[in-house]
Formats: sequence, structure tokens, C-alpha cells
Amino acid sequence: MRNSHGTIYKKTQKNTFLGKNKAKEYLRTVNIKSNQQTHLLRLYVIGELEVLLQKYSFELIEVYVDKLRSDDIDLQISLRVKNKNAGLDFFKDHYEVCFYLAGCNPEEVDNSIIRNEYNDFDLDVLLNMVESKLR
Repeated sequence: MRNSHGTIYKKTQKNTFLGKNKAKEYLRTVNIKSNQQTHLLRLYVIGELEVLLQKYSFELIEVYVDKLRSDDIDLQISLRVKNKNAGLDFFKDHYEVCFYLAGCNPEEVDNSIIRNEYNDFDLDVLLNMVESKLR
């Protein structure tokens, strides 16, 4: 892009963190018993998830909380390095990971989704794996 003086510059993308109020509301209504998803939602609400994500070399970080039904919620994290993207969806009983190139069609994204159980889940290990695949 060029500014009004004709100088070329690269427009920087802004990280996005949305849905904290939805997460707070959800956490107030769920059973005290914690699962991996509620743990991640708590990290998000208090700001620790943002700090953790920004330690990695992702060029763009987008975090959203979506209400799926009256009793369920989805924590979505989108990460980008150049034209490579990763999507992480954290549900109550499992999480999903997908990798795709910018501009691909929705079918390619759907076909790349890998469903995982939370057995021995470690967020740092997952984020290191995502970062290495996006390089």
C-alpha cells in the first residue's frame, strides 16, 4: 500500500480477541468441575492465553468464543504465518486442528480437520507443533 506521500508500506494486521464476556457467562453457569475446555476459557478470560499465544512467531492471532447451543460453547483460535493458517477449535469433550492455505475453498478446510481427544493434552506442545507446521 502507498500512503499519501507515495511511500510504500506493509499494512500490519491486528490480533483479535473476542468473546470474553460470553466465556465469563458460560463459566458462571457450568459445573465447578473443570475440564480442559473450561481451563482454556479461564486462561482466556484472565488474559493468560493471549500472553501465551504472543510468545510464538504467529503473524496473526484471532481468538473467538462462540455459543453453540444454550449449554455449550466453542473456543476458536486462528493462527497465521504468511499464507499458511491453522485453526484450533476447543469443545467440551474434544478439540480439532486444521491447516490450510489462504484462499483455499471451504471443502479443503473441512477435509483437513483432525479431531483429537484431550488425553495428555498440553497446550504448549500443541502450539509448538502448530508453529513448526506453519513455518
